[in-house]
Amino acid sequence: MLADPLTYAPCGYKPPQLRGAYGIDNSLKAGYDGRGATVAVVDAYASATILADAQTYARRNDSQHPLRSYQFGQSLPATYTDTHSCGASGWYGEETLDVEAVHAMAPAANILYVGASSCYDTDLNAAVNTVVDNSLAQVITNSYGDVGEQIPASDVAEAHQTFIQAAAQGISVLFSSGDSGDEIANTGSRQVDWSASDPFVTAVGGTSLAVGRNTDYLFEQGWGTGRSNLVKGLWDPATPSYLYGGGGTSQLFKQPNYQKKVVPNSISNYFGQGAHRAVPDVGMVGDPNTGFLVGQSQNFPDGSIHYSEYRIGGTSLSSPLFAGVVAVADQVNGDSLGFLNPKIYKLAGSSAFRDVKHGQGVTDGVVRVDFVNGYDATGGLRTSLRTLNQTGTIFTRTGYDDVTGVGSPNGLSFLLSMARGR
Repeated sequence: MLADPLTYAPCGYKPPQLRGAYGIDNSLKAGYDGRGATVAVVDAYASATILADAQTYARRNDSQHPLRSYQFGQSLPATYTDTHSCGASGWYGEETLDVEAVHAMAPAANILYVGASSCYDTDLNAAVNTVVDNSLAQVITNSYGDVGEQIPASDVAEAHQTFIQAAAQGISVLFSSGDSGDEIANTGSRQVDWSASDPFVTAVGGTSLAVGRNTDYLFEQGWGTGRSNLVKGLWDPATPSYLYGGGGTSQLFKQPNYQKKVVPNSISNYFGQGAHRAVPDVGMVGDPNTGFLVGQSQNFPDGSIHYSEYRIGGTSLSSPLFAGVVAVADQVNGDSLGFLNPKIYKLAGSSAFRDVKHGQGVTDGVVRVDFVNGYDATGGLRTSLRTLNQTGTIFTRTGYDDVTGVGSPNGLSFLLSMARGR
C-alpha cells in the first residue's frame, strides 16, 4: 500500500536541514563544530573551481557558516594520467559533493582535498597513503570503490596494509558502501564492494531521510529506489532502478571480532562458509530522491560555464556526511577517535544510533518531475514515482542490517557516547 498523500521530492536538503535532522545543530550550540579536526577527502583529479564553488555554496545555503580559505587545502600530484578513460571531469562533481558535505556537518573543521593522478586503485591508494604516511588528517573519506570483490590480490593486500597503518596511527578511514545494493544486477551474483568490505575501514551505507519543516528528524528507511512513470494519468508498473545502498557479506574477509554478537548469523554466514565481514557499519542519507543540494561550476550545452546548484545523492554523499559527524566527535573527544568500528559496535542498540527499519504495510515514496533532456524543459518533462526501501536481497530490519549497519548517528548521544567509548 502506498502512503497517501505522496509528497514531491525535495529540491535537495541544505546543510541546516541535515544538521538539524541528525542532531548536530545541538552540538554547534554547545560549541562543537569540528574545529581542530582535519578531514581528508580523497578522489581522482581536481576541480579548478572547488574552493570558489564551496564558498559560494556555503554563502548561499548556510550563511552563518562560511567556508574560510584557511580551512581548505589541497595535495595534488604533479601530473594526471588516463584523464579520458577515467572521465576526469566527472570526478569534479564527486569532489564538490564530498567537500560541501563535510563542511555541512562540521562547518569549522579543516578540509584537505587529496587528488589521485588517475581513477585506478593503485593511484587512489597512493593518495590515501599520502595522508596516512604524513598524518595529514584525523579522518579520511573515500567516495569510490570497485564493483564486487574480484580485485587483484596484490591491490587488496596493498590497501589493507594502508588501512591497518591508519588504524595504528589513530586515523579514521571511511568508505562509501556502493550504490548498487547487492550487485546482482551488475554481476549476476550477490556481492559487496571493495574497499568498503575491508575490516579496517568504516563502511557507510545509504538511507532515505525525511526532514520536517522545523529541520527535525521524521524518519529514515533503507535507500532502494523503485521507479514508476506517470503515463496518461496512471503509474506504470514499478521497476527497480538498480540504485540503492550497497551491502551484504564479504567473501574475502572473515568476521572481525567487533561484529560478533551484533551481526545476525543469517547475514554473517550468508554463503554458508562461516562468519564473514558484513557491510555496511553505519548509514546516513544517500537516496538522491531525498538527497543533498550541491553547487558547482559546470559546462552547459550552450557553451557557457557557470555555477549552478542541483540535487545529488548516493553513498558518495553518506560517507562525507558521516566524516563531518566524526570530525565533530573528535572535537568532543579532545583527540582523534581513530579506528571507529570497535566503538560503533559496542554502542549498537544504544541511543547513540537510530535503528533504521522499514515501516510495516506502507510503501513510502516521492514524486519527481524531471527534464527529459536532463538540462531544460525544451525536451519536455517526465513525472515519476520513486518508492523507498526497494533493496533486493539485502533489507532493513530491527538491529543490525546489511543496508544501514547499526543505524544512523543520533546527535549528541552519538558524539558523547563515542567520546566516552561506551
